[in-house]
Amino acid sequence: MALKTIVDRRLKEQDRSLSWLAGQIDKTFDGLKLSLLKESLKYSDIKKMAEVLKVPPAYFFEEENTIENMVEEEKFEYSSLKTELSSCKELAGTLKSQLADKEKIIELLSLKH
Repeated sequence: MALKTIVDRRLKEQDRSLSWLAGQIDKTFDGLKLSLLKESLKYSDIKKMAEVLKVPPAYFFEEENTIENMVEEEKFEYSSLKTELSSCKELAGTLKSQLADKEKIIELLSLKH
């Protein structure tokens, strides 16, 4: 989730405006808005915002991936890799068989001369 969206949500919960927050942390409205949109705030500003909004600094960095989502992603990746490994083993077997056939052909051609 975008930093500005997270801040806007918290401001709405407290019935405050972005211009109010800008004043509280000694920033201009335009400067704060641009920093939030570009997600280019200094950590000291994030700490000030957290203090003013009464949340921990980690609040602004919430992860959208829950543990279940992470596990599902790993399961998908694992099954994908497992399928790929199986395909590679099959290809290796086919190539070994072709190599054996070619060696046999070379051997037979050598005996003919």
